[in-house]
Amino acid sequence: MSPVYLLDTNVISELSKPKPNMHVIEQIKEHEDMCAICSTVWEEAVYGYELMPDGKKKDAVWDSIIDVKESYPILPYDDFAAKICGEIRSKCKKAGKTAPFYDSQIAATAIANGMVLITHNTEDYSALKEHSSLKIEDWWE
Repeated sequence: MSPVYLLDTNVISELSKPKPNMHVIEQIKEHEDMCAICSTVWEEAVYGYELMPDGKKKDAVWDSIIDVKESYPILPYDDFAAKICGEIRSKCKKAGKTAPFYDSQIAATAIANGMVLITHNTEDYSALKEHSSLKIEDWWE
């Protein structure tokens, strides 16, 4: 079965928290074999990890990141997604809306693969959703 849900960075971050949102964790477990991450989310996770001070917390975060990498397919940001990204960002700009670059890449990857983006940062994606076929779910609700 092809993945249906593309997990945003804030979703996989819940997996490394000492007290994660249990509704999110339940949703991830329920849909585990239907989830994926994209290369942009992988990059954001590694970047955040690299900025952390050394210590037990950083080690635990790395273990969680590796677990995510081993548990979910990592979809590439490819030429098709890049085309979609450019189209959406230009529509947003023409409409006077801000479309953050990394969020645009994540949204475009979801659209390119016919997936639903799972995020708690729905406001960050509102302009992208308004100017594309992006589908979003917030598993915190």
